Amino acid sequence: MAVNRQQFTKVVDSGIKADKDFNKFYINFKLDGKITQRTIDYSAKSWDKRTKIMQIKKELQSLKDKLIDQSPNFRDTSPLNIVAEFYFENACSSNLKWKKDKIRLYNVYFSKSLGKKRIRDIRTSHIDVIRKQMETKGFTKQTENGCSPRTIKLILITILKPILQYAVDNKAIDSLPIIGVPKQNRKKKVVSDAKNKLSILYKTIMTLYKDDSFYKAIFLFALFGRRFNEIATLEWQDIDILNNTYTIKANNNKIKEEQTYELPGQIAHALQDLKTDSILVFPSPMTGRKISTPKRQLTKLRQATGIKELTMHYFRHILVSAMGEIGVAGTVLSASLGHTNLATVNDFYLSANHTKSSKIANMAIESITSQ
Repeated sequence: MAVNRQQFTKVVDSGIKADKDFNKFYINFKLDGKITQRTIDYSAKSWDKRTKIMQIKKELQSLKDKLIDQSPNFRDTSPLNIVAEFYFENACSSNLKWKKDKIRLYNVYFSKSLGKKRIRDIRTSHIDVIRKQMETKGFTKQTENGCSPRTIKLILITILKPILQYAVDNKAIDSLPIIGVPKQNRKKKVVSDAKNKLSILYKTIMTLYKDDSFYKAIFLFALFGRRFNEIATLEWQDIDILNNTYTIKANNNKIKEEQTYELPGQIAHALQDLKTDSILVFPSPMTGRKISTPKRQLTKLRQATGIKELTMHYFRHILVSAMGEIGVAGTVLSASLGHTNLATVNDFYLSANHTKSSKIANMAIESITSQ
């Protein structure tokens, strides 16, 4: 049945007209080249004129939002939640576990607080509010009193920023709002005589674990720059013996990007001696599941090397200082350790070559340990 538009003589707003009594309303707007028309009858409502106008405006926005949600694309008026759905579906990492983790974190920190806001209306001030909230309250037992600066930075840069960048790439918005991250007040650990300590540590590992390839490989991975979680979650499918490389999956490293490194020959030889049916390269000898920090073996290493402050992460401090002593470039060293910190490293890190950098760093390590 055709709409008699002549009865709608009162202009309410863009795309909305009303009859003379403000009981019936006519909606008419164009979206993506398609015209949408609706008539809404409030005659049976006991609302006053002001309430009816407020309600019809809500009806118009709701109708537009519904059509936008059903659209095969998004635009500047799309809410962040819609853009996020497109990003996770079409542009996010293909790693299913990491994608689920990203979606979970997005829902926890952004879906309710920012998700309903139109993408073009998101400002740095909105992000600042969320960051401040994260500083005082988290959503787990460990973060109930606030997330750490590292966690806040990780969530903002690896979850929110790619979604906003996706909107820029699809020309929904012109530019990214500035995403401020908290500064980490970490005291720098200074390692004295690092070159000598690295050499001692390497020789002790090779001697102490001469007949124990399992712990030899674990500690060699640490000596060559890997974090313990990266070692503990390493799977056999991540190792390519033929091409002398291994890959740390995105969900197992700090920057949440897949990273491929050169596999040092000493580690390759140790791995070839391991015999296990587990998916993990280093399953717990007790449970067969993910291994915990080898405290007993670390104690043995501390005593044998005389490095009293030795922990699994201190391996990296020794390595960084030793590489610095012999002049390895900061960009190469940083990439070999798995960093892509754009705040402190030059443009080399826009496409950090972890494989090439680890090869250079490994050569430097071998030159020290062979002395």
